[in-house]
Amino acid sequence: MTDTITIFNRLGEKKVQQKVFAILDKKYTYADLTSGLGKMTTYLQDQGLAVGDRLIISSRDTYAVSILFLSCLRNGITAMMLDPDMGNIRANELIGLTEPKGLLVDAELIDEWDLVGKTNFLLPIKKEKQKKGLLFKKMLKSKTKSSEKATTFPAILNQLSDTEGPDFIDPQTIAYILFTSGSTSTPKAVQISHHALWANLNTLTEVYKLEENDRVFNILTAYHTDGVIQGPILAVFNTHTWYHPFEFAIDKIEAIFDSIYKYRITHFITVPTMLAFLNKFSDGFEDTFDNGDFKSIITSASPLEPELWSAFEKKFNTRIVNNYGLTETVAGASYCGPDAATHRIGSVGVPIDCEFKIVNEAGEALGANEQGELLIKGDNLLTNYLNNEEASKAALKDGWFYTGDYAKCDEDGFYYIVGRKKNLIISGGINIQPEEVTAVLNMHPAVMESASLGLPDDIFGEKLVAAVVLNGGVTVDELALVEHCRTELEEAKVPKKIHFVTAIPKTGSGKIKYREVEELLKNNNELVATQGGGDGYSAGILAAAADAFKVDQTKLDMKGDSMTIDGWDSMAHLIFITNLEDQFKVRFNSKEIMVMNTLAEAEQILAGKLN
Repeated sequence: MTDTITIFNRLGEKKVQQKVFAILDKKYTYADLTSGLGKMTTYLQDQGLAVGDRLIISSRDTYAVSILFLSCLRNGITAMMLDPDMGNIRANELIGLTEPKGLLVDAELIDEWDLVGKTNFLLPIKKEKQKKGLLFKKMLKSKTKSSEKATTFPAILNQLSDTEGPDFIDPQTIAYILFTSGSTSTPKAVQISHHALWANLNTLTEVYKLEENDRVFNILTAYHTDGVIQGPILAVFNTHTWYHPFEFAIDKIEAIFDSIYKYRITHFITVPTMLAFLNKFSDGFEDTFDNGDFKSIITSASPLEPELWSAFEKKFNTRIVNNYGLTETVAGASYCGPDAATHRIGSVGVPIDCEFKIVNEAGEALGANEQGELLIKGDNLLTNYLNNEEASKAALKDGWFYTGDYAKCDEDGFYYIVGRKKNLIISGGINIQPEEVTAVLNMHPAVMESASLGLPDDIFGEKLVAAVVLNGGVTVDELALVEHCRTELEEAKVPKKIHFVTAIPKTGSGKIKYREVEELLKNNNELVATQGGGDGYSAGILAAAADAFKVDQTKLDMKGDSMTIDGWDSMAHLIFITNLEDQFKVRFNSKEIMVMNTLAEAEQILAGKLN
């Protein structure tokens, strides 16, 4: 099924209307969804939008992202997702690149990104508090209308009636645009057609063996590919239920296990980094996936280490489906599992509903076990990159997409990714273009030049680090550069470590020798525990915290907690734990990690292990 109108019309069937669409902050039925889609159709038509127009969506509200994205799909309007955590400069750069007709964004972003007057219209996303007496008036069926007209989403929905959308959308119409890292500091705008979207979702449905009554757990961020495409969009395609009851956080690991068992989840869509967390903190949850209904775990976005893969399957007695795909292939292209015949640990499996080819630098096809660049041909490919003819011509040739990934294929037809031609960092499932980070670092007046790269990391796959050369006679510390990066980059793109060097190795033509930079940096990563005051183990704890959260150690004290210390998020928490384990030569169990939300708690638990 690849027709947009047919897919959305099916949601109006009586048996579908009664089903649950999503479990988010609360339960939403397909009746709720279709009502919201009908009202948003009215709103979009009132703004004068037509098939093919572009809108930008940026919100931390998962349901808002879902219904707005789906409303665009239903009306043939191209949805473009921006990460709400990106900085002002980058946001406006992408707005300028894509020239949207309107902006549907969290209210606070309007000032942060200076958005007033940038497009034809602007719809703030803001959950309004219910006014006192409103429920009582509804109970009395009061016909009194408020004199105040709502101007924010979702409040505007209460003032709109349902409207039918277009009765035909050309399959080649661009369904959405997501941004991916390119060969320059500016991300490329990947254009995916309706035809490519539904073709790939049909493949996912067949491979995952999805059925309309399945329950899919996916708490990946809704403004990234696997979060939105394999979350609400895949749910609508199959009319199954999507579960995203909370955002991922270190203290939610037990809740993840409980949710999978409680909701009798059938499919768990995740990324390798999340699997590493679950595998590490699994005490007492080994039977989580033995709920009688569970089918498989699906992981994508970054390479899955064979050791983690094998250990996880053995510990939880379940099978992992390992996907290979890119933003340019919608969601997937090759699949390892779930069937025994297509399951081979360490591999990305075999291509389904598309073709793979491995070529050398001359474009000649290679044989078994020969390494070269991976090419893909199929209905699941991007149309092109918006307003980037050079990148489009380089990536799309004679129907083949040049992935920039190096791969090999064994005698049995299983593919293995062995490296990347593109200088791309994948940390915790997040794609990071190092040139983007380098460009921000170089904006700082103290920086003469810099180079950003990824170093191997057991948890994140790769850890983003940077080498910085300062201008002569200027001094600046690492924390100042980190804070500078935070003003323009999402937290995941802020370097975990900044090294100050006298020079960056380069070729005679001025190109950075990344291999030499890596060798220069990877031996310079030891945590230095300086005395920061306090007794017992506090000095070491403060040093571990300062390194993990990238804050000035002199500004920390043992009273600090995850609510008051800047930079203390889920990923940084794991770095903090790892720092403590490495420094004090101990190992914490999952229960200890869950309650370690203050530095004082860390000291108490550490003392119990060492005394």
